[in-house]
Amino acid sequence: MKGILEKRINQGFIGQRMIVLPKKVVKTISNNFLINSLYFTDIGFFPKAKNHFIQRQKGSKQHIIIYCREGQGILEMNNTRLILKPNTFCIIPPGIPHKYYSDSKVPWSIYWLHFTGIQASHFYTKFLELHTPAVSSVLLEERRISLFENLIDVLEDGYSISNIEYVNISLWQLLNSFLYQRYFIEVGRKHDTKDNLIQASIRYMKENLENSLRINDIAKHFNYSPSHYFSIFKSQTGYSPIHYFNHLKIQKACQLLCFSTLSIKEISFLLGFSDPLYFSRLFKKTMNASPSNYRKEYLS
Repeated sequence: MKGILEKRINQGFIGQRMIVLPKKVVKTISNNFLINSLYFTDIGFFPKAKNHFIQRQKGSKQHIIIYCREGQGILEMNNTRLILKPNTFCIIPPGIPHKYYSDSKVPWSIYWLHFTGIQASHFYTKFLELHTPAVSSVLLEERRISLFENLIDVLEDGYSISNIEYVNISLWQLLNSFLYQRYFIEVGRKHDTKDNLIQASIRYMKENLENSLRINDIAKHFNYSPSHYFSIFKSQTGYSPIHYFNHLKIQKACQLLCFSTLSIKEISFLLGFSDPLYFSRLFKKTMNASPSNYRKEYLS
C-alpha cells in the first residue's frame, strides 16, 4: 500500500474534486430536522484515478456509494472480489471491512459519496431488495452526473445553512437515480446566467486562494465601501467575507493534505498564510483536527 501511495501525482488526480465536510458542519446537519434523516459527509470525483487505493480495516462509519463512470476498478468486501465497470455502481454498508482500487491498466473515473442518517439504512435495505447483485448497472445518464457536479459546485461555494440544506435535500434525488433509475428520465436543465455580487465574490476568492486578501481589497475590487460590502455579504451568506475566504482556503488545504506530498508549511505558504502556526490553529478550529492528524486519519 505504501508503494501505491507514493505514486500519487503531486496534486492528486488531474481534474479531481473532493469535499469533506468539517465535523462542526456535520454536527450542525445532525441537529437540523429538515435534513438530518439522510445526509452526506463526503463527496468527490476522481478522473482516471491511476493508483487509487483505499483500505478500511474496520469499515466506514457511513454508507458509501461508488459510481464508476469510465475505466474499471475492484472492490473487495465480505471475502468477495467485485469488478466495477463503466456505468456500474455499488453501495458499501458501514462497519464492513473493505478495500477498493483502480485497475492498473484501465484506471477508473468514479463519483463517490458517503451518506448517513436514520434513513440511510432503510435506503440500503431497499437497494438490496431491488438490486440482487452487489454491483449494479445503470444507464448512462448525464443528468445523474450533473447532480453530482451540482452538489460539489454548491459546497465549493461554502457551508452556509442554505447551501447545506440544498445539497442534502438534493441528495434524495441523486440516490433515487440509482434506486429507481427506470423513473429517472432526462429533463432539460435551465441555467440562470444572471450573476450577482455574492457569486462574483466567491469566484474572486477562489481565484485568489494563494493571496492574503483583506476586506478592503475585496470591497475595492467590486467598487463598494468596506462597510457596505461587509453588510451585503454577511446578510446573504451568514458569514463575514474574510471568514468565508478562510473557509475556502481550509477546504483547499484538506485536498492538498490528502492528495499531495507537500509539507504543512508548504501548504500554508501556498494558501497565502505567512505564519504556518496560525494556519494550523485556523485549520484545527475549522476541522476539529490538526493538519497532521487530518492527513494521518485520511491515509489510515
